[in-house]
Amino acid sequence: MSICIEGLNLRIGAAPILQDVSFTVAPGEVFGLIGESGSGKSMTALATMGLLPNGAQTSGAIRFEGENLLALPERRRRALRGARLSMIFQEPMTALNPLRSIGDQVAETVSLHSRASAFEAQTRAKEVLDRVGLGRFSLDTFPHQLSGGQRQRVMIAMAVALKPALLIADEPTTALDVTTQARILALLQELVAEEGMSLLLITHDLAVVSGLAANVAIMEKGRVVEAGPTADVFQSQTHPYTQRLFAASTHQPERHRVVGEASVLHAADVRRSYTLPRKTLFAKPGRIEAVKGVSFTLREGEVLGLVGESGSGKSTLARALLGLEPVDSGSLTLRNTPIAQTMSRADRRRIGVVFQDPYGSFNPRHTVARLITEPFHLLDTPPSTAEKADRVAQALTDVGLSPDDASKYIHQFSGGQRQRIAIARALMVRPEVLLLDEAVSALDVSIRAQILDLLADLTGRFALSTLFISHDLTVVRSIADRVLVMRDGEVVEQGETETVFTDPNHPYTRELIAAAPVLRVNGGPPARR
Repeated sequence: MSICIEGLNLRIGAAPILQDVSFTVAPGEVFGLIGESGSGKSMTALATMGLLPNGAQTSGAIRFEGENLLALPERRRRALRGARLSMIFQEPMTALNPLRSIGDQVAETVSLHSRASAFEAQTRAKEVLDRVGLGRFSLDTFPHQLSGGQRQRVMIAMAVALKPALLIADEPTTALDVTTQARILALLQELVAEEGMSLLLITHDLAVVSGLAANVAIMEKGRVVEAGPTADVFQSQTHPYTQRLFAASTHQPERHRVVGEASVLHAADVRRSYTLPRKTLFAKPGRIEAVKGVSFTLREGEVLGLVGESGSGKSTLARALLGLEPVDSGSLTLRNTPIAQTMSRADRRRIGVVFQDPYGSFNPRHTVARLITEPFHLLDTPPSTAEKADRVAQALTDVGLSPDDASKYIHQFSGGQRQRIAIARALMVRPEVLLLDEAVSALDVSIRAQILDLLADLTGRFALSTLFISHDLTVVRSIADRVLVMRDGEVVEQGETETVFTDPNHPYTRELIAAAPVLRVNGGPPARR
């Protein structure tokens, strides 16, 4: 059964959110809904599911199985949710109950929407978890014991347990590494083909949609600005907004920097392991080696890319480089100064860091001025009040913001602006090395392009040596001079970026590159992203 959205309008209070949104998802079809943050994609999905916030006012129609979903009483909507209409959310840990096992959570979906007994619900939970590739895990496994990709599979199992007619996937792979993303997308395709359900795939990634969706709608500021067969829309790019999305997706930042020969940051045979919890009271605790003999050199003015799947050891290595964790053996040096947890303040300020989630790394109660001057505590002599104000104004200007933003709070900014503020904070004490840990992976394509341009400009202007950690191979290829590929704690390949991408030697590198989604236009050759 198709779902048809006709002239959907949505207001929350006095603010218009959606305006005359219309499109149809046919039975068994994968339909792509594209747009950046704030375009109205998720609100369209929530309106379809009947999960709008209090105060929402709607008009138009969402027709499904002979009913207008907008006109249904809540009791009827609850009967449809989970049974005929299901949704996969972007972040599984916010949707899964951390106190309940995965078997109980999948079985609960079956019990709530069918007359199945507890035994039948558990049996169905086991079947569907097997179907999504989690058969080796016990039903008693808890969400925190799974990786991000595995938790997303649990969400998919919950969503398809009762074979819904429509599955809505809201950015289901944004935070996943490329191989996990490829597996999740392949799984969704298989489920659509085998179960005959429709899939509404919501994303800002044009490459993901180009390989999956038969039809597509592109949203901007609550409106559908272009819609039709994916090949036709991607080929014609009639609307200016569509053109801007494509330009941002294939954007290559201009780099004006000179890479020197001197070593700034050096790792020599670094190893780091962790003790695992005991399985039983009297069992011996095991150990897992997260980083296994990693060696590399970051040179003056160089951008070094570090790629690998979740669990490859990238973040563990990053924490050691920041002096936040000890290493078991080997050495880490910054200009011949050992990096350790006991580093002096003078040495610590030589490395700046930008995290993946800028909002989570800021205190929301503090103004921007206070947030970006936090690194001043590393200075032996903090600047005076007047000098501090001047440096705040200059830092905000350097990252493309206004000095007037200093008095605002972090919730008043968009995701891209928050990341600019995070970069400003990292550069306040003029570090020699900038460590970027998944700094652009969660950003929209146009904002990502802006941040990459900003980073290329700043690294050139301030002669920064940069370690760029990411699972997005496209981004690494566009900004890095050299690249390291990590797998299971080891560097399996390293070299000049273009050499590694065009002629990879290691099978794992070839697997990563093959798994990365490629933007195709009208069935033609892939556009380099």
